[in-house]
Amino acid sequence: MLRSLIDYTKNIGLTPETEMFQIRNIRLLTYICLTAIITSIFYALIFVLIGDWFSALPPFLSALLFIPSLFLNMFQKHALAKYLLIINVNLAVFGVIVLYGNDYSNDLFYIGTGMLGAIVFRETRDSIASFILALIFYLLSVWYTFYNVPLLKPSESYIFPLGVIGLMSVALIAYVFIIYIRTESNDYEKKILESFDKLEEQKKYILGSLQYASNIQKAIIGTKEHLLNGFSDGFIFFKPKDIVSGDFYWYGEAQEFEIIAAADCTGHGVPAALLTIMGHDLLNEIVFKENITNPKDILYRLDQKIIEKLSNENVLEIQEGMDLSILAINKSQKTIHFSGAKSSIFVVNNSGLETIKGSRFPVGSSHYTEGKLYTSHLFDYNTGDKIYLFSDGFQDQFGGPMGKKFMRKKFRELIFEINQFSMPKQKEILNEKFSNWQKSEEQTDDVLVIGIMM
Repeated sequence: MLRSLIDYTKNIGLTPETEMFQIRNIRLLTYICLTAIITSIFYALIFVLIGDWFSALPPFLSALLFIPSLFLNMFQKHALAKYLLIINVNLAVFGVIVLYGNDYSNDLFYIGTGMLGAIVFRETRDSIASFILALIFYLLSVWYTFYNVPLLKPSESYIFPLGVIGLMSVALIAYVFIIYIRTESNDYEKKILESFDKLEEQKKYILGSLQYASNIQKAIIGTKEHLLNGFSDGFIFFKPKDIVSGDFYWYGEAQEFEIIAAADCTGHGVPAALLTIMGHDLLNEIVFKENITNPKDILYRLDQKIIEKLSNENVLEIQEGMDLSILAINKSQKTIHFSGAKSSIFVVNNSGLETIKGSRFPVGSSHYTEGKLYTSHLFDYNTGDKIYLFSDGFQDQFGGPMGKKFMRKKFRELIFEINQFSMPKQKEILNEKFSNWQKSEEQTDDVLVIGIMM
């Protein structure tokens, strides 16, 4: 019975929808109201016990001042309950001083009222306003007692014991507040530690699952050697933002072509990683089953298939998709077909570095109202020419002395500066440059740079 009453009292004003951070504050408000009511009734009982029934009436009436705040708190009017509590608690102390003066150390209660705002309010401005209000009431009490005599004058024999009782009650209330706050703090600390332990377990489970998913993703995409073995030299600089990546590369041989793709799926992390699996499988289907080898046609077909896969009757617009570059290399004729979906490539030869731009449309997104147009570029190459495919992760990385993006122009200049080195050395320089630029900044996106030498 007692336990049920305590639990009911403890949860006054709380609902299943109450935010966790509000629970402690609401309980504290209820506790303060009840403490003020009990303290007032306690003083009324003291006067009843000493036979002064008339003097028992004011503290009993002051107890009634705190009941409205308790009811407002019960009906989730917490802010109004707090403001009314601050006003009424100062008013109650002032009323006691008007009646009895300071002979019983009643002004000590202003210590509690001055602290009250800092206890019940989360906002600093509200707690400061509460302290100022308590100070105003205190100064008003000093002024009143200086110019006025108490309205009631109990027997001289009551002054000392009631003064002691007043001092002890203030100390007891402060002590009980401290105990309450410490108990609540310990309770919340226990909950926080329990939640932390659960989060650690979930973190281990999620990281384990992501690592396993990463292994599956790598197995599906294939090894870097599988792509690079068809060329005299090359590198793949691959740096996922998370454990799994939204960037991927694809390689296949069909008819007289060696086809390479570098893709950047929408977003990063798990959602983008799922798109990489779908994109990889669709490229296999388009090239090997449908025998499509023209990069422009591959992009058209990939765009159709992604929209078909992701569309359903409840979705009007597909946002997910990918940016990618596709090369179809014919070594017997020494030609390269290139098409890009919001992606470009760099070609470095004896004439310098040339940027070949792709279409401004991605594949897979139905956001564009006009028809998508993927252009095709056919050019010859010579032995020793270098081709670079890349996502936008490197150039979009924040860092450097000003915390800004690396930018496409700087990335282009970097590629041109390092192209004279061997491909493994270029990869090493890119990794070092990226780390030095990033420094303490969080990695912005997945990074993929592929360099091949013909």
